[in-house]
Amino acid sequence: MKPLFIGIRKSWETVFLALLAFILFKFRVLKLLIAGLSIAFCLFALEIKSVDAEPKFKKTESIKLFEESHLNGIVSEADASRYRVIFDLQENGEWLAADKIIRILDNRILLGHVLAQRYLHPTKYRTKYKELKAWLAKYADHPQARRLYTLAIKRRPKNWKLPKKPVVSRYFGYSNKNRDLGFLVYNPKRKLSRSLRRERRDLSRKMRFYSRKGWTKAYKSLLMSKKLERLLHPVELDRRKANLGAGYYADGRDKWAYKWSNAAVKRSGKFLPEAHWVAALSAWRLKKYQLARDHFNSVAESKYSSPWLLTAGAFWAARASIKIKNPSQYTKYLELASAYPRTFYGILARRLLGLEIKYNWAPPPLKKDALSLLAAKPGGLRAVSLLQIGKYRRAERELRMIFSTSNPELARAMMALADRANMPSLAMRIGNMLVASGSSLFDSTAYPAPTLPVADQNSGDRALILALIRQESGFNPKAKSHRGARGLLQLMPRTASFVARDRNLRGSKKQRDLLFDPEKNLFLGHKYIKILLDEPIIKGDLFKLMIAWNGGPGNLNKWMRRIKYEDDPLLFIESIPSKETRIFVERVLANYWIYQARFYNTTPSLDLLAKGNWPLYQNGSDGLEIAEETK
Repeated sequence: MKPLFIGIRKSWETVFLALLAFILFKFRVLKLLIAGLSIAFCLFALEIKSVDAEPKFKKTESIKLFEESHLNGIVSEADASRYRVIFDLQENGEWLAADKIIRILDNRILLGHVLAQRYLHPTKYRTKYKELKAWLAKYADHPQARRLYTLAIKRRPKNWKLPKKPVVSRYFGYSNKNRDLGFLVYNPKRKLSRSLRRERRDLSRKMRFYSRKGWTKAYKSLLMSKKLERLLHPVELDRRKANLGAGYYADGRDKWAYKWSNAAVKRSGKFLPEAHWVAALSAWRLKKYQLARDHFNSVAESKYSSPWLLTAGAFWAARASIKIKNPSQYTKYLELASAYPRTFYGILARRLLGLEIKYNWAPPPLKKDALSLLAAKPGGLRAVSLLQIGKYRRAERELRMIFSTSNPELARAMMALADRANMPSLAMRIGNMLVASGSSLFDSTAYPAPTLPVADQNSGDRALILALIRQESGFNPKAKSHRGARGLLQLMPRTASFVARDRNLRGSKKQRDLLFDPEKNLFLGHKYIKILLDEPIIKGDLFKLMIAWNGGPGNLNKWMRRIKYEDDPLLFIESIPSKETRIFVERVLANYWIYQARFYNTTPSLDLLAKGNWPLYQNGSDGLEIAEETK
């Protein structure tokens, strides 16, 4: 066993602290004992390197990051060590001990973060208005400024001066939305008075509600009102007709679905590829394959189609070409879809054509001038300093603040730094935004493979977990949906409670918030996947697994009974009534195949689907093992 005080060196700082403690408590035996303990602690704290500040990112990792990236630290190593100890002490509410070390800091660049941690401590510090006002006067450009400003307004005594407002900067927040960028959206509006705009807004809200509920009759009665024609632009009105057609299609009333979607196509088909899509699927189920092919072709050729919709149209046009005995068009449409190898149908088309599924896994280059680019902004200096001491989450918040005012060169530097600093959420979002503006895509940032807690490392299939995380939370462990789903895998407290057999997980907010812990979230998520895979109705089917995960096992059972899909896996997922679930299935499967290509260079479930079979979860690269929960 190593000695407790290994590495302690004598210095004027430690002598000063010892002398100060002795003077404060002399002549009293009990207090002398306390002083002795505090001296020992200060000596220990000053020199021992903390490894518990952020368990997932230890100090050695931050040093490795700087060495590999050719970055120089902002603060000295002595100050870096002190900051680590200060944050640890404050986490436990040891304010006096932290203050002693704060006094001997040479570089106070992170003092705003130190004080913010103290003032926002949930249980062990009651912040005074004077403290909040003073903090905002100095640090209004920090990421915590909005929270502290809100707290200051609540704590402000009557007739006291208002605190300084936070420096306005659009916060580049977290999102699990994978936006389809790079295509046109035609969304015209009629010019209306304020009262008529309000009326239009109310009617639109009603129609969205009826659409979600599947109340086609109520939706239709609103749609046919003359008032709506006065309020909506013709293309807006036709978009709602296509939505009604989609509702009829979900109900299995294909003739009505085709009637309404085709009515939208006749006037506004140029601008509404989604209307062509509903008409095409309806015609397919009506066995009118020539009509279906024509509508699918319009989807594939529309400049208003997203890459995901375009590839779907092209792939289904290829299928329809076989049905109408025109195989010469089959390859043409598959080649069109294969040009988008990061979409569900694009990957499937490449497999059918025998093309390689290959991606660019090289990390984005981190140039030597990255630090100087970041140093041009105060938040950049703080971010690098926070990285230096292993406070990655705080650094990420600073970088998100900077991004809103960054140029492409700075954004690329931030993306590369985020990629190396295990900030997958930030790296992915910056990368996607840069691609939308014409920059090269780095698949290593678009599909991150970060270090995850022990549970993931023991898993037989890392690809599936990462595919789910990418879609569910965008790698943000603190993600929370409006429905209350939490953490990396967006587990609902009720589901987690069922899986863990622990009612407390759906009890108090404190208990529900345990799902933000990555290790617990992943463990319960793994276990839930295993439970679903063993369900008789799922039997290892990946489509059904994803439907049950997103829409619930009850909806899966209902849809399996009601949907007319003719034992066609692709027709089944395109006929799911829930648009959210349809999108979820295709996004996660595409993510999954891409991660499999990265880790295993094999995709058995994709091979099965390409042959017209259900994509089953198999052994080997498709195998899943449930990790033991770390005690």
